[in-house]
Order: sequence, then C-alpha cells, then structure tokens
Amino acid sequence: MKKIVVLLILFTILNLFSSVIPSKGLMEEKKPSSYSELVSWYRNLEKNYPQYIEIFKANEIYGFGKIDGGYDAYYVRITNESNGFHKPEVLFIGSPHGDETVGTIGLYWTVKWFMEKIDEGDKWIKWLVDNREIYIEVSHNPYGFDNRQRWDYNEWDLNREADYNWQGYNSELWGSVNGKLLYSFINDHAIRIATDFHGGTRMLLYPWASTHENIEAKSPFSGKKYDYAPPDFYFYHTTCLRVGEYMGDFGGKLEESNIGTIPSTIGYMAPGCLADWGYGGNVVKNPSEDEFVNDEIFGNYDGCGIMWVSPEMSRIKDPPEWQFGDEKNGYISEVIRFVLHQTDLAQPYIRWIYPENNSFASDSIKVEWQVYGCLAVDETYITYSFCKNFSNATKGEIHNDYEGEYRGGTYWDGKIWEEEIKIPENANEIYIQAFARVDGVYKEIVAPDVYGDSFLRIVKERTDENYTEILSTADGEEIIKGNLWWKSPVMHIRIGGISKPKEGYLYVMGKEILNLKNKKTVIIGGMDVVVKGNYERVEFYVDNELKFNDTSPPFKWHIEKLIGKHEIKAVMYYSKEFYEDKIGAWIFSL
Repeated sequence: MKKIVVLLILFTILNLFSSVIPSKGLMEEKKPSSYSELVSWYRNLEKNYPQYIEIFKANEIYGFGKIDGGYDAYYVRITNESNGFHKPEVLFIGSPHGDETVGTIGLYWTVKWFMEKIDEGDKWIKWLVDNREIYIEVSHNPYGFDNRQRWDYNEWDLNREADYNWQGYNSELWGSVNGKLLYSFINDHAIRIATDFHGGTRMLLYPWASTHENIEAKSPFSGKKYDYAPPDFYFYHTTCLRVGEYMGDFGGKLEESNIGTIPSTIGYMAPGCLADWGYGGNVVKNPSEDEFVNDEIFGNYDGCGIMWVSPEMSRIKDPPEWQFGDEKNGYISEVIRFVLHQTDLAQPYIRWIYPENNSFASDSIKVEWQVYGCLAVDETYITYSFCKNFSNATKGEIHNDYEGEYRGGTYWDGKIWEEEIKIPENANEIYIQAFARVDGVYKEIVAPDVYGDSFLRIVKERTDENYTEILSTADGEEIIKGNLWWKSPVMHIRIGGISKPKEGYLYVMGKEILNLKNKKTVIIGGMDVVVKGNYERVEFYVDNELKFNDTSPPFKWHIEKLIGKHEIKAVMYYSKEFYEDKIGAWIFSL
C-alpha cells in the first residue's frame, strides 16, 4: 500500500512539473556562450532567409570605431526586402545591462520563430514581416554580456548615459560608442516603438524615470495613482496592461502592482535612461523637456517621440537554460509575445477573417473582419459595391460599441466584426472594404498645461488628422501623416458558385438542418449540389475526378454512394474564362 501511495505522489509531482517545465519545441542549446556565438546564430538565420534578414555592423556604417573591448555593434533588420522599406519601424535592444540575458537571447529565438511561422504558411506573421521593419540591436553591451556583468568595458552603466536628465551616474554623457550608435541610428530612422530589455525583477516600466515627479495620473481601470506621469500616460498604461496579460505569467504575473512609471513602481529614479530620452528627447516638438536635454551640445533629436517600454523580464538576471523554454513556455515565449504585440501596435490596420478574397457568394454573404494595431476601436463599418467603382457604394451598419473607451473591439480582445449583405438577382460580383477609427480617447493627455500635446508619433498619427512629420532617414524621406480612418484591402467576391451545400451546415436527405458553427459541412443521405450563376456550362468534380458536365441551368448534380471526407469542386465556364469553387464535406450517402 505504501508503494502505491509513493507512486501516486511521484506521479502528481511529475504532472505538476510538466505544466511548469517548458515543452520540447526548441531542443537546441538556448543560451549562447558568447556574443560572437549569438551573432553566428543570427548569421545562420540570415543565410537561410536572405529575403527577410539582413545583419550589419552599425559602427562601420556610422563611422565609429569598435565598441570598447574590441566589439562590432551588430544590428539586424527583419522585413520583406522585395517590397521596399517605407514601413512602420520598431526597434528592440538587447539588454544594456550585460548580466540581464533574457531579452538579448530571447530576441534571437523570436526572429527564428517568425521565420518558422512564415515557412508554416502563417498569413498574419507573413503580413507583419511584409509590412513592418523590425530592427534588433543584438546586444547593447557585448562586453557585459560576455562577462555577465552589469557594466561595460569602462565600468559604465549604459542605461544612465542618455541625453535626458543625465546626472553622471556611473556614466559619461553619450560616452560609449554603443550610445553614440544608438542615437545616430534612431535619428536616421522613423522608429515608432522601441524596447530595451532588463532583468532582476518582474515589471513593465515606462517614462518618466526621474522628471515631472509632481504630475500625477490615475489608472482608468483601477483608479490607482502614479506620479512622474508622462503626457501619454493613458496610452502607455493601457498598452502595458494588455501586453502583460498576453505575455503570460511564467516569470510572474504582470498587473497594476508592477506596471507603471519607474519611480512609482521600481522605487528609485533612473536619470539618463534610454526610455526617457527616446520618448521625450525631441525638444523642438516637446519644448517642456528642453530643460532636461543637452541639445546645445548634441543638437535636437528628431528621431525621438518613440513609444518606449522597458520590460524587467526575470527576477534572476541570468536564468538557467531550462527556464528559457521554447515558443510555448518559458522566457522565450514571453519575449516572442512581447515583440509580436509591440510590432503589431506600430500602426492600425484591418484584416479580413471571412471569406477569402475571390471566393463565391449567392443569395447573401456574411463578411467578418478584425481591427489590429490599436487599443480601442471607436467606430467601424463596411462599404460595398456591385461594381469596381465605389462612387455609389452602400455603407453598412456603423459599429461604435467601444466609442471613447480605453480598450476594446480589437483583435487582441478577440473581437470579430461581422455583417451580412443581401445580393440582388442581377449582380455578378461584389467589392467590399472595411473602415475603422481607433484610439480617439488618447488624444487627451495628462497635464496639457505642462506638456502641450502628445509626444508619441503613433498617437498623433491615429488621432490628429493635421499631423505631418517629415524625417530624413536611411530609407529616404519618410512622411508620416495623421490618418483618422484606416482601410482594409478591397475584397472581391464573385456571385454564383456552389450555393448548396453551404459551408458549416448539416444536411439530411438534402434538407438544411443545422448550422454547425465550426465551418465543417456534413451531408447525410443523397442531395443535389447546386451551382448558381450565369454560365455556359458547369463541370462537377469529386476529389478532382469529373462526375458530371451540366450544359444548361439550373446547374446541379446529385450526390450518392459516397462515404468519408471529400472535396466537391465546380468548374464554371463563361465565354473564354472559367472559375472554380470548392467545398470540403463529410459525406455519408449510400
């Protein structure tokens, strides 16, 4: 009996650990032994995915020597190079403190995961890589990474040297090559969102770190007070709460007790940190920050105005290898989710969920769409036309359920918008476009008498139709304009095709019985496959085998003597053109 009890206890312990220990998705060595090995891992990715990944030495491009200690500063660009470079840019920085390793290492696995998802045919990840420029600084402190120490070669703290309220704590003002490269790079790009990863506690931190201590703001969700509040406090706070939920709690739960401004949350000030500078360093556009920035020495920073968050990923600065895990569990999964969320947020956009472009409809069509890249959907609707010309388009129902809210109605909330369109008898095709207005509440900032206006280009872009920013960048002249309404791609649906059976329904002896909700079609007994539309003839196939050729309407073919899962296809001929429509179904017809 005792043996049985012991075995049961061991079995229970193993089950508990199996839910904590990451799965075997990434069996490779997860922690490189050195900066050079980490760079070599990126090099291998570049070799395998040259159309998406480019690695370059930033110190050579900008004419600086090597980083103290003899290092080159490797940066990585991830984008679909074939469709140009005028895209929203995001930047992720390997930890400034060398002994805080989760972000530095996790970024490599994130890039690898992106490439693998594209290989698997993931349309959303492919869309992001096609429509974003993702930049990674492999490590902001290679010497510290190699020696597992906070400081660089000069014993400087590389998160205290930035030109925003610099106080000389363990640093010189932009004293390192690392820092000079970073501000040169940012002024040479139109970065919208940036991150510098940290460790040693579990928090999500945002500006301010040492200024405006008397400006308070309240969480719109809990009413909790935060001092050192930036003008864009509400956008920062809501973003961090949402990404904290999405990241998961492997390293500890992220909520209002450990999300906030740096002094309010971590308990001390951090003058000269990168986040404050990247956010508020443009004193021409943000004159309230002029007293904190040494622009008389270094000039203004046109590239600032960035949504900059600093995640403290792990309580242990350099966790053991098993805690890094894989794409499903552990710190790697949390870095992937953070990068994915922030990359998405760089600009609003709309994606069609159902149906696919160039599919078919008959009597009516239900369209479904989602709104991405924002925190709240104030209003969304569709317009549709039965010809390519949208001048006489019909406007669908206006959906404004989340008007003025801080959060809701987005892909990240699981919201799918939908509308059914009835199709007139004489229509041959339909063109549909979705529109959305987002994040309007964030036009209102904290302490406008002090700050004047929002500092964030991503907030201005979506809330101020008069906003225009022109930046001279490495990609040429970048023009960012305010845009209150965001549009989906135009979806084209042909009228006709297989009208019966319909996807996602149960049929018994040809009668429509039930909507199965799971998009699976089940047919029990014999039934007619019916094709609607103005065609000269229609061929009916089962699993690519021709079953019947109908040359006059109504176009139909009777299913019988089929068991199992099959693909029904109709090929419709009109003049010199032909169209295909198909549907998969579980068929039980004797």
